[in-house]
Amino acid sequence: MVTKEMDKKDFYQSKYDYYSRFAYLVVVMACLFAPTFFVSDCQLFGRFASETVLPRLIIWIPMLLFMWLSKKVTSYKIMVPASYAVIHMIMWCTIWAIIYLPDKTHANEGFIIMHMLFFAMGFCAPFHYAVVAHVLVIVNILVSYQFNHYENMDIMLSLGIPCVVGICAIHYFMEHLYEDHYHTAKKLEYISMYDALTGVLNRNVWPRVIEEGTGRFAPSLGKEISVLMLDIDHFKYVNDTYGHIKGDVVLKELTRRVGIYIKEKDYIIRWGGEEFLVILTDTSLEKARALAEKMREDVARSDNGVCPITISIGVSKYKDSYKEALDAADHALYRAKNSGRNRVEVIGD
Repeated sequence: MVTKEMDKKDFYQSKYDYYSRFAYLVVVMACLFAPTFFVSDCQLFGRFASETVLPRLIIWIPMLLFMWLSKKVTSYKIMVPASYAVIHMIMWCTIWAIIYLPDKTHANEGFIIMHMLFFAMGFCAPFHYAVVAHVLVIVNILVSYQFNHYENMDIMLSLGIPCVVGICAIHYFMEHLYEDHYHTAKKLEYISMYDALTGVLNRNVWPRVIEEGTGRFAPSLGKEISVLMLDIDHFKYVNDTYGHIKGDVVLKELTRRVGIYIKEKDYIIRWGGEEFLVILTDTSLEKARALAEKMREDVARSDNGVCPITISIGVSKYKDSYKEALDAADHALYRAKNSGRNRVEVIGD
């Protein structure tokens, strides 16, 4: 069951995925170029500012850790806070360097640049993450004032606070704009992945099901997989006798019935006109056989509002090749058809 909480997580993950490359470049480039402020340190000292070398260069350590983490983790719940943490480290490295500067009046310019970095990071962040991270910029300034004693603290706050409010407002509206993009993308994904008539998956889902270039099902399907190939018996007679519109009603009712027996991780795919492929995850061949029998019996005694129908089902066990499993299920279905229909045949015992 899809809940609002799951939808929200999916939305924020989608937003992060969309902007993740941009966010990654913002963090890395900011860390790489942060030490260039050493030039202004030297100008303020009128000499080589040896005191600020370490504060300016040490940011490369968290940068390398961030780069390593980004290769291991894709969750927005980890990567967004990690990105903001590195930007905050840049700010605190700047504050550290300011301690040694003979003239602290130019700190405000550096903090304005920090606002811009936090603005850029907000593209990939949930709005509430962005608000907290950006408010902390003002907190950083207030805390660091206790030992840095900026001469123009009033100017810093009078410029910084409106920056925070304005940027947070922009992120609020940007998140709602991305929401339109998200819902449009979801609709397009649904149209491309699901059969318009029955609502079950279509063949476009296949790249998700298989492991490309290996001939195997994707590891996410589990280790024990069974395959069902099912077909409505004499469906041409249904269409010819009752018409295609009524035939569509039969198809929709069939998928509803079969769907009762499908777990959340299983797949039911419309494979052809009245032929459906069912992939049962974490299901032994014996359990698949029993499930197929229940499906067959349920469909045979159910009322679809048009006419009685029966189905034939071929069952096979996946071993190492999805093609072999599909071929075996198809061959079992063919055997069921030739053995009188309305039956289940199994290959792979």
